[in-house]
Formats: sequence, C-alpha cells, structure tokens
Amino acid sequence: MQRNYPYPQVFMVDGNPNLNPYMQAPVWTLPTIKKRRKLGCKTVGSVLILNLVLLVLAWLALGSIKLIELQRDIKEIKEDHKEKGPYAEKIVGTRNVTESPKNLKAAAHLTGYYNSDYTNPLMWNHQTGHAIIRGVTYKDCGLVVNQTGLFVVYSKIYFRGYKCERRKNLEHILFKRSTRYSKDLILMESEKTDYCSLNYNNWNTNSYQAGIVTLTKGDSLYVNVSYPRLVDSDESKTFFGLYKL
Repeated sequence: MQRNYPYPQVFMVDGNPNLNPYMQAPVWTLPTIKKRRKLGCKTVGSVLILNLVLLVLAWLALGSIKLIELQRDIKEIKEDHKEKGPYAEKIVGTRNVTESPKNLKAAAHLTGYYNSDYTNPLMWNHQTGHAIIRGVTYKDCGLVVNQTGLFVVYSKIYFRGYKCERRKNLEHILFKRSTRYSKDLILMESEKTDYCSLNYNNWNTNSYQAGIVTLTKGDSLYVNVSYPRLVDSDESKTFFGLYKL
C-alpha cells in the first residue's frame, strides 16, 4: 500500500517566495582558510617590527641623555681647572680621592740657607730641595700666614764650630711679628751652655723647638740665633716650618 507523507511545513522568512529552503550552508574552502592564516601572520610580524623600532628608539634616547650628562661633567672639569688651577682629573662615576687646593691646609717647610752676611733673622731656602710652601708666604726671611687658626710651629738649628769657646751661649729664638703688637713677641726660646769640650776643637750640637700656637691672618714668624756664623745650612740639619691643624 502506498502511503502519502506530507511534506514538512516550511515558513518563508520575510515572505520571500524565492528562498529555497533546501539550499545548503556555505562551506569554507581550504584556500579561504590559508588566506586568513597569511593575514594573521602578517599582523603578528608587523607588531614585532613595531616593538623592535620602539625599543631601538628608547635606547637611542637613553644614550642621548648619557651623552648630555658626560658633556656636562667635562664642562664642569674645565671650569674647575680655570678657577682652581691644575689638580687631579675628575673621574666620572667614582669619588674624587684628592682635595681641591681650596681645601688643602696651610703648610711650610723651609731649609737652611747659606748667608755670607750672617745676619738675623735667619734666611731660609723656600724653593728647592726639601722645601715646601703652601697656603703661606715667605717674605723678608719670615713666614706670613694667610689664615687664622691653630698652627704647629717648629724649628731646628744645627750649630757647629772648629774652636770651643764655652763662654758663648747658643741662643735659639722663634718669634712673631703682628700689627696688633708694637714689638716682637717671643714664642719659643732655648739656650745652650757647655756644648763643647776644651779638649776638642771641632764640636756640634742641635737645638730643637716645637709647639702649638694661635696665629692670626697677617702674622709673620722668624728665627733668630745668637751666632748666625755657627749655623750649618745643611737642609737635613737646619730647618723651620709650620702646618695648620
């Protein structure tokens, strides 16, 4: 027996009578998928290139900043040389292990000087050999201080002779001159007796003095001895100096 089965009811969308209800859905073919994959790879590659470009620009900017800082440091070094004179170069990134001349303390070490006139105050060598002078001035046989403060002052005299005359006392005096006083002010004084023997003609002896004194800017220091002719001018035996505390 033949039965008739009714067709399923189909409702038209938007009343379009031309719509075929049995039309198959579109199928994505392989070329379409490959095309989309290629588009995706191109997008990822563009992002990576953009990131690399931004990274390079960032490094260039950082390098420019460092270069500007280095140029500024070099300019500061040149200005320091002009104002303070030559001293150790500034090393970028490290501490400067040396002090500028402004921070160096005053000091002087004068050595014996042969004076054929044998006059007082004693004359001193302040330029050659062991002599040092910094922050003070040597003028008219004396040391003139340019800063007020506490100073260690010292003096050593080496006496020598070829005939013993014990009646002569060897005096060694370190004194100061200042605009605040009308006369010289003795800071240290020593006197030697019985420094030789009548049994020997050649003799020698030392006189050494040192102490801490307060000096005012403009004060000057000098050394007197009773017999300048007996002073040996050897730089390692006769000297005079100071340094600021």
